[in-house]
Amino acid sequence: MKLRERLERLGQWVLDRLLPAEPARPFRAITAADVPAVLTPGVVYLVGEGGHHWCAALRCPCGCGATIQLGMLREVRPCWGATVHANGTVSLTPSVWRRVGCRSHFVLERGRIRWCSPAGSGAGPRTH
Repeated sequence: MKLRERLERLGQWVLDRLLPAEPARPFRAITAADVPAVLTPGVVYLVGEGGHHWCAALRCPCGCGATIQLGMLREVRPCWGATVHANGTVSLTPSVWRRVGCRSHFVLERGRIRWCSPAGSGAGPRTH
């Protein structure tokens, strides 16, 4: 990839995180027996059986297309929890921080993404 292309992609990445985004449909929860081969944007798949979920899966909300899988077994660390609200939206706790790839860091609360700024960057969070 040429330097110009890299700079353009970097510039777009920065703008996407600093400028307010268009309101998007909130994330919804779907229960599944397995992680689907193709994940639908805006859906958190709660994977398990009989009301017991061992994994949550979603497409990275930054747009990179990566699959994020979060462990939900209490005996294993790290561990995430999911709350499905009466209106079908979903919250995940704690925050999700990709340490590789796009390095997105966000909170999913009541179906909305709240971006977390990198420590010391001075950039504020953005809400989808």
